Amino acid sequence: MSGFSAEWLRLREPADAAARSPALTTRLIAWRRRHDALSVLDLGSGTGSNFRFLARALGGRQHWRLLDHDPALLVQANEDLGRWAIKRGMKASDEGETLVLQDSTNHCRLEWLCLDLNEDWARLAAAPSPRLVTASALIDLVSADWLAHLARRCRTWRVALLIVLSYDGSIAWEPAMEDDERVREWINRHQCTDKGFGPALGPDAAPTLAGLLERLGYRVGLRPSPWMLAAQDAALQTALLDGWTEAVRQIAPGPDAWLDDWSRHRRDLIERGYSRLSVGHWDLFASLE
Repeated sequence: MSGFSAEWLRLREPADAAARSPALTTRLIAWRRRHDALSVLDLGSGTGSNFRFLARALGGRQHWRLLDHDPALLVQANEDLGRWAIKRGMKASDEGETLVLQDSTNHCRLEWLCLDLNEDWARLAAAPSPRLVTASALIDLVSADWLAHLARRCRTWRVALLIVLSYDGSIAWEPAMEDDERVREWINRHQCTDKGFGPALGPDAAPTLAGLLERLGYRVGLRPSPWMLAAQDAALQTALLDGWTEAVRQIAPGPDAWLDDWSRHRRDLIERGYSRLSVGHWDLFASLE
């Protein structure tokens, strides 16, 4: 599995938080009220953005296992989450393999799991089952077989799922340019290349998971969660522009002077504060209750 830098995860986190579906967050909180202590398995946890967004809304006693294949990201998560909690008036106790964050109404125990999501299913299956599985910006990178395995594992555990920020294939720039659609089509082809799990589902991932879970008896909610980026998001727009340009260059045939021209004009619009960008995603919440 290929990874992402802490800098990239930090850059995108505010846009992710703004994009999340309020309706599905409300459904999750209503589901949570039916449970006392809550155990959460966060897949591809990065530096802990899912915890930061959800922990205080979920409230009460929580045990989170943050799973990532990159040990450096887990170390960064430990540091970032301790600082995050202290800024919010919580007590943070680093107990080596776990981090405990608490205040008068919340008690959160965080555990770090360094596992490869493509190779360590047996170890994961042998661990205590959670009540909730979460992931952010993950499933569009995986194959149909991997996603089917995840759905079956969650059904065996009888857990709820909150899977957010899965790319849906839509990209819209303002002002529009002639080659925008050409670039988007190549980006979506690149999205479906192997990211370490086999041929990726890319934009089809969230609807595919919804169908798998429905056939397993889940009640599934699927809602759009688009990024809506404006002038104040210039750094994120620039990072996306650079990443997409390189992705297209890797797979588009023939001369790429058109791509250089497109990228240069897009960069100019971003730097002048004229660029607006929407990127489509799906959020999914599913439960057996």
